Amino acid sequence: MTRPELSFVIPVFNESLTLERTFSELVPFLEGLERSFEIVCVDDGSRDDSPRLLAAAAEKDPRIRLFALPANRGKGAAVRLGVLESQGDHVFFLDADLSTPLEETLPFLANLESGCDVVLGNRRAPGSKLSRRQPWLRERLGRGFTWLTQALLAPGVHDFTCGFKGFRREAARSVFERSTLDGWAFDAELVVIAQEQGLKLAQLPVAWKHEDDTKVRLLAAVTGSLADLVRIFVKRKLGRYR
Repeated sequence: MTRPELSFVIPVFNESLTLERTFSELVPFLEGLERSFEIVCVDDGSRDDSPRLLAAAAEKDPRIRLFALPANRGKGAAVRLGVLESQGDHVFFLDADLSTPLEETLPFLANLESGCDVVLGNRRAPGSKLSRRQPWLRERLGRGFTWLTQALLAPGVHDFTCGFKGFRREAARSVFERSTLDGWAFDAELVVIAQEQGLKLAQLPVAWKHEDDTKVRLLAAVTGSLADLVRIFVKRKLGRYR
């Protein structure tokens, strides 16, 4: 079997209201790129109609590959499984609600093909367009998380949690084989691993629109993320990411 040029990994948890729109937009977009591709969906223990919708989509289109975690573990676990199962030369992961427009793929791909190992979406960079911002509290908590992560772990990175990132195949495997976190801070761990591996990172401005998400328990996510930042700090000191 010929390896696809592009892999798009989508973590799914209770996304039954968005999946049909996601596939109706993503498949034609990728076909328009005139590159071979696969869409790798990982169901993270959904309790709604998502498993049935995913199975139907995969049955209809063999380019859609489906994996499932037996119970809800978190976005980090779903993305990790999807990336490690992916086969493409360039691997992207994105949110099921397509909060970042698919057109952002093009500059990301250009950077990967010109020598970058990892490309991060940066909603705070000049040129970014936020058409709908997060609620005030969530945005402030996110900025606090970013400031703390910069101070402790990665001073040069300005947006850790944007759900749109791209990797060269070898870089993706190097990073995700070492990643361990399942919760909100998993993005920060990916960045630290990439830096410890000496990979070349780029940060690109993106268009982005907040989508209402009742699946995130904000207080628990923030508390867990603080503990995870400490875990990342310790693991890096111990050389676990090299």
